[in-house]
Amino acid sequence: MIRQIAPPDILEVLKIEYSCFKYPYPPSLINFLYANFRETFLVAEVGEIAGYVIGISDDKEGHIISIAVKENHRNLGIGKALMDGIIENFKNKEISYVKLEVRESNTRAITFYKRLGFTKKELIPTYYEDGEGAYILVKNLG
Repeated sequence: MIRQIAPPDILEVLKIEYSCFKYPYPPSLINFLYANFRETFLVAEVGEIAGYVIGISDDKEGHIISIAVKENHRNLGIGKALMDGIIENFKNKEISYVKLEVRESNTRAITFYKRLGFTKKELIPTYYEDGEGAYILVKNLG
């Protein structure tokens, strides 16, 4: 089940963030996003919190900040369900396109996003803390 985040979910989201990323977002940022963008902060629940996606938006642009799925829940369609959920949320807000950043070496994620209709827009060199570049991927929703 994909649903909007609730207060008891924050700790599980932080655990997933820290288990999935070499350079996780700090708790203060996750809490800020929870407080200010709850509408576009979704979790996947399958008996437990199995993953999450965080997005922000302005008048016409949606931006996916982070998506992660627990390792033992991967390859079950949860990531796709989360992306479908947030994209639907953005469409309901009349957002015209959505973007995200992905490590240039993360070919698995790039393939996943391309299957969802995202295209590479540009490469930002040395985007991440460790110096790796990031592709900006975009998807038109209009």
